[in-house]
Amino acid sequence: MWISQNTQVRLVPLKDPPKTIRYSFVETKFGQMMMGVINPISGDSKNQVAIGVLHFVDKNNVSTYNEVQERWPKSELCKDDDAVKLVADKLFGGDKENSQAIPIAIYGTDFQLSVWRALVYMKRGETCTYSQLAERIGRPTAVRAVASAVAKNEVAILIPCHRVVSQNGASKYHWGAALKQQLLADEKSQN
Repeated sequence: MWISQNTQVRLVPLKDPPKTIRYSFVETKFGQMMMGVINPISGDSKNQVAIGVLHFVDKNNVSTYNEVQERWPKSELCKDDDAVKLVADKLFGGDKENSQAIPIAIYGTDFQLSVWRALVYMKRGETCTYSQLAERIGRPTAVRAVASAVAKNEVAILIPCHRVVSQNGASKYHWGAALKQQLLADEKSQN
């Protein structure tokens, strides 16, 4: 089970952290992930459920849950397998060729949002350095701030932070260099 190469996302900025994030764990071809959904998205004209969290399970479910809770201290995490399954089925299954863009709820500064938008616009299988990403958003001297924004991405894969590589060739990724290389190789093989 994995995301179609034709999957499109629609970023929906949040003004405040969500009060509740409904979560569950889903199995994928690259391992288990914790998915969190927010419903409804305030201010979204389509009034849809959006993905707000998508993290790979690194060690175990409990440590992943604890990490997400640390990153979202003002939000209550509520287990809801059914709500997540509906969104996961749209993302990983069904008619991927004709599906609507998947709404992604993002909460951050204007600068962070600009970095995440630039990541979404990258082509599948394409990589860039932090410096190149800084140039893409028109802030060529803000390389460290770009790296910080990439690290604060809450929605792995859909906001493809794994496509950013270090200028020195180091393959850093929150969930490990080996997973990053697998994700990039998979994307390149599908192009």
